[in-house]
Amino acid sequence: MRKGKGYQTKLGNEKKRRLFKAGTIIFLVIAAALVFNKILEEWTGFRKVLDTITGAAAPIIIGFVIAFLLNPVLIFFDRLCHTILQDRVIKDKKKLFHVSRAISIIITIILFLGLLTGLIWMVVPQVIDSINLLISNMDNYYNNIMKAINTIYDKFKNLGESEEMVMNVVNTVYDRLQKWVNTDVVPNLDKIVLNISSGVVGGLKFIYNFLIGIVASIYVMANKEYLASRGKKIVYALFKLKNANIILDGLASVNKIFSQFINGKIVDSIIIGIITFILTTIVDMPYALLISVIIGVTNVIPFFGPIIGAIPCVFIVLIADPIKSIILLIMILCIQQFDGNILGPKILGDVTGLSSFWVLTAVIVGGGIFGFYGMLLGVPVFACIYMYINKTCTDKLEKKHMVSVSSEFERIKRIDEETGKPVYLTEEEEDIRFHKKTPEEKAAAKAEREAKRHAKKLYQQIEKVMHAEKADDQLAATKHEAEKQSSDDDKDDQM
Repeated sequence: MRKGKGYQTKLGNEKKRRLFKAGTIIFLVIAAALVFNKILEEWTGFRKVLDTITGAAAPIIIGFVIAFLLNPVLIFFDRLCHTILQDRVIKDKKKLFHVSRAISIIITIILFLGLLTGLIWMVVPQVIDSINLLISNMDNYYNNIMKAINTIYDKFKNLGESEEMVMNVVNTVYDRLQKWVNTDVVPNLDKIVLNISSGVVGGLKFIYNFLIGIVASIYVMANKEYLASRGKKIVYALFKLKNANIILDGLASVNKIFSQFINGKIVDSIIIGIITFILTTIVDMPYALLISVIIGVTNVIPFFGPIIGAIPCVFIVLIADPIKSIILLIMILCIQQFDGNILGPKILGDVTGLSSFWVLTAVIVGGGIFGFYGMLLGVPVFACIYMYINKTCTDKLEKKHMVSVSSEFERIKRIDEETGKPVYLTEEEEDIRFHKKTPEEKAAAKAEREAKRHAKKLYQQIEKVMHAEKADDQLAATKHEAEKQSSDDDKDDQM
């Protein structure tokens, strides 16, 4: 049956739509590549525009961050207030919701401000005292260094060429230090003063943004359901139903990963700071509180944080007391081993699902592109990307009715094109790949097992023969006893 003209027209329109869709996608990909290339070429200008936008929106961003961090506390008090007030004080559900939310926000903000104020009141004065003590003792530290240099010089004083070598080293270091002061420090004093003043202004601006951010966080916590619902509305309006559901599920997973990782890391770092302060106080370590604050703050950064914190701490103590600097280094190593193997896994668990290699990659790449914040947030961001890629690959493999478990691919050699089934490694290939026994070692082990099995079998046969001989002896003794009994019975009958 010939197909009509209408069918051919419909087929042509469908083909045109597909070509138009493909052309649109290609155009958008090329346009995105050109835009990205332009951004890389004009990175400095783009960075300035980005800094301007983020600077203007800083209070709102800080407000969202504070609300995000305080959300678990808010949920706890919200549920508690709701349980206490329902059916006892307020029966109207809408009114109950607003009252319990208002009370929980007030309690949460009071606790947050109280904790922040107490932390500043306890830590900041002692840190300032430690810094002042460090500065005031600079003359003593300088004298100690010069004394050590003179001691070394006296030891090499009577060694001829060695004396000249030491003096050359000292003079070279002194000349380079003097050159650095004259060429880099003195001409740039105005820049140094400008940087210090900019830092002071930046600090005051941050305090202002932080205070405004606290106010913004109150609005975010009070209207979080409203904001979430409007976000869902926008997603469902812009995307197809299937894609919208995928996006919302992904955002829920992102929220879970970020909240558990960041809150867990903050708790972990606070505990590490407290442990460091206790141990440094016990051994009478100089600048104990300053060291504890540095270790606690830098511990927030995964992987490299302990190293970044240990370097200045050990250097500060090295100037004051070289012996205790070694004790501090050993102490920090022990604390970080405890954190990495016991405390961290207990608090964080396997939140990110990343191996050590991917954590290292995330910290290096994130820090290289976005600095401190990249090192801090690189792991959860990379975990979200990893989760999305893993889920996409799993879904596509399941649609093809293929193996989707990642660990299973370690044993798969290839996929058969005709059957679509995996071809697994042979036993010998598995032994070689996974560093098990080599074929020679395996053959030797097999021969040893065969020898043991043969020896066991031979022992069983010998034991069986011995049991048989013993049974024959018992049978002969029984037969002899029976014959003797029969002979005695015959004698009795004759009598």
